[in-house]
Amino acid sequence: MISDHNTVRYNVSVNDRNTTAPYGVISVVCAPATRTLVHHNTVTTNAPDTAVVSSPGGVTFRDNVFAGAAAGAPLADAHNTYDHNLYARISPVPATDAGAVRGDPRFLAPYDVRLRAGSPALGAGVPVPGGGDRDFYGNPVPDPPNLGADQGRGK
Repeated sequence: MISDHNTVRYNVSVNDRNTTAPYGVISVVCAPATRTLVHHNTVTTNAPDTAVVSSPGGVTFRDNVFAGAAAGAPLADAHNTYDHNLYARISPVPATDAGAVRGDPRFLAPYDVRLRAGSPALGAGVPVPGGGDRDFYGNPVPDPPNLGADQGRGK
């Protein structure tokens, strides 16, 4: 089956895990995938053996926050397009993500992934045409948008 023209946006995944290779928290398993956009999601895991993304290709990941466990987490994907994502404790960071932000997203708490003031994710995104006008929490999407599912001003 072809997975075509899908959009996955404004989702939050906290401590989900899939330790069975080749799968990850976000797994695109219907190949080939074409024109699929995954944007403004926040994915964090506390399991060091869990890949945050695993996909055979055809997907664009834009304006997401990927935060791995304290010991690190892999990004098991060399086939997709990455653009303006935040990577915390993720290895490797895709070399093709020219707008990559590396650093602590400054979540409010381990299970509360809203952004604190001073987060490098605030205002670091790029607009996504047709990307929706409200985030996961009901906040309006600013211009420029934040990275991840929280589009608020920072707490």
